[in-house]
Amino acid sequence: MPGIGTLVDLLLFYTLERVLFNRMVGSVGKNSQQVKRAMALWLMLEEIGYHDLIRMIHSYDDKTIEALFNESLRCLEFIQPNAAPPTESHDTRVFLGLFDEPMNFRFFYYNREFMYKRYVHIMEIVCDKIFGENAAIEVDESGLKPVARPLGEGSTTSQASTESNQLLLNQDSEAPKLSNLNPGANEFNPVQTPEDTRTMFLTFSKGYPLSREEIIYFFTSKWGEVVQDVFIELTHPGQDPQFGRIVFTTSLVIPWVLNGQAKAKFFVNRKHLWVRVYVPRYRGRRKFIKWYNNSRKYYSF
Repeated sequence: MPGIGTLVDLLLFYTLERVLFNRMVGSVGKNSQQVKRAMALWLMLEEIGYHDLIRMIHSYDDKTIEALFNESLRCLEFIQPNAAPPTESHDTRVFLGLFDEPMNFRFFYYNREFMYKRYVHIMEIVCDKIFGENAAIEVDESGLKPVARPLGEGSTTSQASTESNQLLLNQDSEAPKLSNLNPGANEFNPVQTPEDTRTMFLTFSKGYPLSREEIIYFFTSKWGEVVQDVFIELTHPGQDPQFGRIVFTTSLVIPWVLNGQAKAKFFVNRKHLWVRVYVPRYRGRRKFIKWYNNSRKYYSF
Protein backbone atom coordinates (compact mmCIF):
# COMPACT_ATOMS: atom_id res chain seq x y z
CA MET A 1 0.00 0.00 0.00
CA PRO A 2 1.11 3.65 0.10
CA GLY A 3 4.78 4.33 0.65
CA ILE A 4 3.96 7.02 3.21
CA GLY A 5 6.74 8.18 5.50
CA THR A 6 4.90 8.31 8.84
CA LEU A 7 1.80 6.95 10.53
CA VAL A 8 0.39 10.48 10.61
CA ASP A 9 0.61 10.62 6.81
CA LEU A 10 -1.18 7.28 6.63
CA LEU A 11 -3.94 8.51 8.93
CA LEU A 12 -4.46 11.73 6.99
CA PHE A 13 -4.41 9.83 3.72
CA TYR A 14 -7.20 7.54 4.93
CA THR A 15 -9.28 10.20 6.65
CA LEU A 16 -12.59 9.30 4.98
CA GLU A 17 -12.07 5.63 5.82
CA ARG A 18 -11.58 6.56 9.49
CA VAL A 19 -14.73 8.70 9.47
CA LEU A 20 -16.77 5.84 8.00
CA PHE A 21 -15.32 3.38 10.52
CA ASN A 22 -16.36 5.60 13.46
CA ARG A 23 -19.79 6.08 11.96
CA MET A 24 -20.37 2.34 11.55
CA VAL A 25 -19.16 1.54 15.05
CA GLY A 26 -20.89 4.52 16.69
CA SER A 27 -24.07 5.43 14.77
CA VAL A 28 -24.77 2.07 13.12
CA GLY A 29 -23.65 0.12 16.20
CA LYS A 30 -21.57 -2.60 14.55
CA ASN A 31 -18.76 -4.63 16.07
CA SER A 32 -15.47 -2.83 15.48
CA GLN A 33 -13.55 -5.93 14.41
CA GLN A 34 -16.21 -6.88 11.89
CA VAL A 35 -16.27 -3.31 10.60
CA LYS A 36 -12.52 -3.47 10.11
CA ARG A 37 -12.93 -6.64 8.05
CA ALA A 38 -15.64 -5.04 5.90
CA MET A 39 -13.49 -1.94 5.39
CA ALA A 40 -10.56 -4.13 4.26
CA LEU A 41 -12.85 -5.80 1.73
CA TRP A 42 -14.05 -2.44 0.39
CA LEU A 43 -10.48 -1.16 0.11
CA MET A 44 -9.57 -4.35 -1.75
CA LEU A 45 -12.46 -3.76 -4.18
CA GLU A 46 -11.26 -0.21 -4.72
CA GLU A 47 -7.83 -1.62 -5.43
CA ILE A 48 -9.11 -3.87 -8.22
CA GLY A 49 -10.89 -1.04 -9.98
CA TYR A 50 -14.13 -0.20 -8.14
CA HIS A 51 -13.05 3.39 -7.62
CA ASP A 52 -14.50 5.79 -5.02
CA LEU A 53 -16.31 2.93 -3.30
CA ILE A 54 -15.66 4.24 0.22
CA ARG A 55 -16.90 7.69 -0.73
CA MET A 56 -20.07 6.22 -2.27
CA ILE A 57 -20.82 4.06 0.78
CA HIS A 58 -20.23 7.01 3.12
CA SER A 59 -22.85 9.02 1.19
CA TYR A 60 -25.63 6.53 2.02
CA ASP A 61 -27.89 6.50 5.06
CA ASP A 62 -27.17 4.24 8.03
CA LYS A 63 -29.73 1.61 7.03
CA THR A 64 -28.19 1.18 3.58
CA ILE A 65 -24.69 1.07 5.03
CA GLU A 66 -25.80 -1.66 7.43
CA ALA A 67 -27.15 -3.72 4.51
CA LEU A 68 -23.88 -3.30 2.58
CA PHE A 69 -21.94 -4.23 5.70
CA ASN A 70 -23.92 -7.47 6.13
CA GLU A 71 -23.40 -8.38 2.47
CA SER A 72 -19.68 -7.72 2.83
CA LEU A 73 -19.35 -10.19 5.68
CA ARG A 74 -21.05 -12.82 3.50
CA CYS A 75 -18.70 -12.03 0.62
CA LEU A 76 -15.70 -12.49 2.92
CA GLU A 77 -16.80 -16.06 3.59
CA PHE A 78 -16.21 -16.92 -0.07
CA ILE A 79 -12.64 -15.66 -0.30
CA GLN A 80 -11.38 -17.68 2.67
CA PRO A 81 -8.87 -20.45 1.81
CA ASN A 82 -11.31 -23.14 3.00
CA ALA A 83 -14.41 -21.54 1.44
CA ALA A 84 -17.16 -23.89 0.28
CA PRO A 85 -18.25 -23.48 -3.36
CA PRO A 86 -21.35 -21.32 -3.81
CA THR A 87 -24.59 -22.96 -4.88
CA GLU A 88 -27.36 -21.71 -7.16
CA SER A 89 -28.90 -19.93 -4.18
CA HIS A 90 -25.82 -17.67 -4.16
CA ASP A 91 -26.52 -16.29 -7.65
CA THR A 92 -28.45 -13.38 -6.14
CA ARG A 93 -26.73 -10.09 -6.96
CA VAL A 94 -24.92 -8.25 -4.17
CA PHE A 95 -24.07 -4.57 -3.73
CA LEU A 96 -27.03 -3.48 -5.83
CA GLY A 97 -26.84 0.22 -6.58
CA LEU A 98 -23.06 0.34 -6.18
CA PHE A 99 -22.08 -1.36 -9.43
CA ASP A 100 -23.92 -1.56 -12.72
CA GLU A 101 -22.30 -4.82 -13.81
CA PRO A 102 -23.43 -8.13 -12.26
CA MET A 103 -21.73 -9.22 -9.02
CA ASN A 104 -22.63 -12.13 -6.77
CA PHE A 105 -20.94 -14.48 -4.31
CA ARG A 106 -19.59 -16.57 -7.18
CA PHE A 107 -17.50 -13.59 -8.25
CA PHE A 108 -15.69 -13.63 -4.91
CA TYR A 109 -15.29 -17.41 -4.88
CA TYR A 110 -13.94 -17.46 -8.43
CA ASN A 111 -11.29 -14.83 -7.54
CA ARG A 112 -10.79 -16.01 -3.94
CA GLU A 113 -7.05 -16.77 -4.04
CA PHE A 114 -6.22 -13.42 -5.59
CA MET A 115 -8.64 -11.47 -3.41
CA TYR A 116 -7.68 -13.14 -0.14
CA LYS A 117 -4.02 -12.32 -0.67
CA ARG A 118 -4.82 -8.65 -1.27
CA TYR A 119 -7.35 -8.57 1.59
CA VAL A 120 -4.78 -9.85 4.12
CA HIS A 121 -2.19 -7.39 2.83
CA ILE A 122 -4.56 -4.42 3.18
CA MET A 123 -5.60 -5.56 6.65
CA GLU A 124 -1.98 -5.67 7.83
CA ILE A 125 -0.64 -2.58 6.09
CA VAL A 126 -3.62 -0.22 6.47
CA CYS A 127 -6.55 -1.36 8.62
CA ASP A 128 -4.56 -2.65 11.59
CA LYS A 129 -2.76 0.69 11.73
CA ILE A 130 -5.59 3.21 11.26
CA PHE A 131 -8.38 1.46 13.19
CA GLY A 132 -8.19 0.99 16.96
CA GLU A 133 -10.08 -1.35 19.25
CA ASN A 134 -13.26 0.74 19.40
CA ALA A 135 -12.54 3.78 17.23
CA ALA A 136 -10.28 4.93 14.44
CA ILE A 137 -6.86 6.28 15.38
CA GLU A 138 -6.88 10.10 15.31
CA VAL A 139 -4.25 12.78 14.76
CA ASP A 140 -3.63 15.10 17.70
CA GLU A 141 -4.42 18.81 17.64
CA SER A 142 -0.89 19.67 16.51
CA GLY A 143 -1.27 17.38 13.50
CA LEU A 144 2.07 15.78 14.34
CA LYS A 145 1.29 12.50 16.10
CA PRO A 146 -1.37 9.77 16.22
CA VAL A 147 -3.57 9.30 19.28
CA ALA A 148 -6.11 6.65 20.24
CA ARG A 149 -9.38 8.12 21.53
CA PRO A 150 -12.71 6.45 22.32
CA LEU A 151 -15.63 7.56 20.19
CA GLY A 152 -17.02 10.88 21.37
CA GLU A 153 -13.81 12.01 23.09
CA GLY A 154 -11.64 14.74 21.62
CA SER A 155 -11.88 14.74 17.85
CA THR A 156 -15.51 14.15 16.91
CA THR A 157 -16.92 12.48 13.84
CA SER A 158 -18.15 15.88 12.68
CA GLN A 159 -14.69 17.34 13.09
CA ALA A 160 -13.19 14.40 11.24
CA SER A 161 -15.71 14.88 8.45
CA THR A 162 -14.56 18.47 8.06
CA GLU A 163 -10.99 17.23 7.95
CA SER A 164 -12.00 14.66 5.32
CA ASN A 165 -13.83 17.18 3.15
CA GLN A 166 -10.88 19.58 3.24
CA LEU A 167 -8.44 16.85 2.27
CA LEU A 168 -10.65 15.61 -0.55
CA LEU A 169 -11.25 19.15 -1.78
CA ASN A 170 -7.53 19.82 -1.87
CA GLN A 171 -6.93 16.52 -3.62
CA ASP A 172 -9.57 17.13 -6.29
CA SER A 173 -8.68 20.75 -6.96
CA GLU A 174 -4.90 20.75 -6.63
CA ALA A 175 -3.65 17.30 -7.59
CA PRO A 176 -1.80 17.17 -10.91
CA LYS A 177 -3.83 15.90 -13.84
CA LEU A 178 -2.72 13.04 -16.06
CA SER A 179 -1.88 14.14 -19.58
CA ASN A 180 -3.36 12.58 -22.71
CA LEU A 181 -1.36 10.10 -24.75
CA ASN A 182 1.09 11.77 -27.12
CA PRO A 183 0.18 10.88 -30.73
CA GLY A 184 3.80 11.55 -31.71
CA ALA A 185 5.24 9.16 -29.14
CA ASN A 186 7.86 6.57 -30.02
CA GLU A 187 6.83 3.23 -31.49
CA PHE A 188 5.18 0.89 -29.00
CA ASN A 189 7.59 -1.70 -27.57
CA PRO A 190 6.02 -4.40 -25.38
CA VAL A 191 7.47 -4.74 -21.88
CA GLN A 192 7.02 -7.97 -19.94
CA THR A 193 5.75 -7.18 -16.46
CA PRO A 194 4.34 -9.28 -13.57
CA GLU A 195 1.13 -11.09 -14.45
CA ASP A 196 -0.91 -9.18 -11.84
CA THR A 197 -0.22 -5.94 -13.70
CA ARG A 198 -1.40 -7.45 -16.99
CA THR A 199 -4.67 -8.92 -15.75
CA MET A 200 -8.22 -7.65 -16.27
CA PHE A 201 -11.45 -8.98 -14.75
CA LEU A 202 -14.28 -10.00 -17.08
CA THR A 203 -17.99 -10.08 -16.25
CA PHE A 204 -20.81 -11.47 -18.41
CA SER A 205 -24.55 -10.92 -18.23
CA LYS A 206 -26.35 -13.80 -16.54
CA GLY A 207 -27.41 -16.30 -19.18
CA TYR A 208 -25.21 -14.75 -21.87
CA PRO A 209 -21.65 -15.99 -21.26
CA LEU A 210 -18.80 -15.59 -23.72
CA SER A 211 -16.46 -18.43 -24.63
CA ARG A 212 -12.69 -18.27 -24.34
CA GLU A 213 -12.42 -18.26 -28.13
CA GLU A 214 -14.90 -15.37 -28.50
CA ILE A 215 -12.97 -13.28 -26.00
CA ILE A 216 -9.58 -13.94 -27.59
CA TYR A 217 -10.94 -13.15 -31.07
CA PHE A 218 -12.55 -9.91 -29.89
CA PHE A 219 -9.39 -8.52 -28.27
CA THR A 220 -7.00 -9.65 -31.01
CA SER A 221 -9.24 -8.24 -33.73
CA LYS A 222 -9.17 -4.84 -32.03
CA TRP A 223 -5.63 -4.62 -30.63
CA GLY A 224 -3.59 -7.35 -32.30
CA GLU A 225 -1.77 -10.32 -30.78
CA VAL A 226 -1.96 -9.02 -27.21
CA VAL A 227 -3.66 -11.91 -25.37
CA GLN A 228 -1.50 -14.29 -23.34
CA ASP A 229 -4.35 -16.31 -21.81
CA VAL A 230 -8.04 -16.25 -20.87
CA PHE A 231 -9.58 -18.04 -17.89
CA ILE A 232 -13.32 -18.68 -17.62
CA GLU A 233 -15.16 -19.53 -14.40
CA LEU A 234 -15.66 -23.26 -13.87
CA THR A 235 -19.31 -23.99 -13.10
CA HIS A 236 -21.56 -26.92 -12.32
CA PRO A 237 -23.31 -28.65 -15.25
CA GLY A 238 -26.19 -26.54 -16.53
CA GLN A 239 -24.81 -23.39 -14.89
CA ASP A 240 -23.45 -20.58 -17.09
CA PRO A 241 -20.18 -18.85 -16.18
CA GLN A 242 -20.47 -15.17 -15.30
CA PHE A 243 -16.85 -14.21 -14.70
CA GLY A 244 -13.41 -14.56 -16.21
CA ARG A 245 -9.93 -13.10 -16.39
CA ILE A 246 -7.74 -12.10 -19.30
CA VAL A 247 -3.95 -11.83 -19.14
CA PHE A 248 -2.27 -9.65 -21.73
CA THR A 249 1.26 -9.94 -23.05
CA THR A 250 1.98 -6.44 -21.72
CA SER A 251 0.36 -4.07 -19.24
CA LEU A 252 0.53 -1.30 -21.86
CA VAL A 253 -2.54 -2.79 -23.55
CA ILE A 254 -4.75 -1.93 -20.58
CA PRO A 255 -4.95 1.87 -21.21
CA TRP A 256 -6.05 1.12 -24.77
CA VAL A 257 -8.87 -1.10 -23.52
CA LEU A 258 -10.06 1.33 -20.83
CA ASN A 259 -9.65 4.46 -22.96
CA GLY A 260 -9.37 6.70 -19.92
CA GLN A 261 -12.23 5.10 -17.98
CA ALA A 262 -12.21 3.07 -14.76
CA LYS A 263 -13.97 0.22 -16.59
CA ALA A 264 -15.02 -0.61 -20.12
CA LYS A 265 -18.21 -2.15 -21.48
CA PHE A 266 -18.32 -3.90 -24.85
CA PHE A 267 -20.97 -5.63 -26.94
CA VAL A 268 -19.49 -8.90 -28.23
CA ASN A 269 -21.58 -11.16 -30.46
CA ARG A 270 -24.73 -9.50 -29.08
CA LYS A 271 -23.64 -10.15 -25.50
CA HIS A 272 -22.46 -7.65 -22.88
CA LEU A 273 -18.89 -7.79 -21.57
CA TRP A 274 -17.65 -5.67 -18.66
CA VAL A 275 -13.89 -5.27 -18.23
CA ARG A 276 -11.99 -3.74 -15.35
CA VAL A 277 -8.35 -3.88 -14.35
CA TYR A 278 -6.62 -4.76 -11.13
CA VAL A 279 -4.62 -1.62 -10.33
CA PRO A 280 -3.02 -1.70 -6.86
CA ARG A 281 -4.19 1.38 -5.03
CA TYR A 282 -0.70 2.57 -4.15
CA ARG A 283 0.41 2.73 -7.79
CA GLY A 284 -2.16 5.32 -8.67
CA ARG A 285 -1.58 7.30 -5.49
CA ARG A 286 2.20 7.50 -5.15
CA LYS A 287 2.38 10.71 -7.19
CA PHE A 288 -0.39 12.21 -5.08
CA ILE A 289 1.35 11.19 -1.85
CA LYS A 290 4.56 12.86 -2.96
CA TRP A 291 2.66 15.99 -4.00
CA TYR A 292 0.59 15.92 -0.80
CA ASN A 293 3.60 15.55 1.51
CA ASN A 294 5.30 18.49 -0.22
CA SER A 295 2.14 20.61 -0.10
CA ARG A 296 0.51 19.85 3.26
CA LYS A 297 2.27 22.76 4.96
CA TYR A 298 0.00 25.05 2.92
CA TYR A 299 -3.19 23.49 4.25
CA SER A 300 -4.72 23.10 7.68
CA PHE A 301 -6.74 19.98 8.53
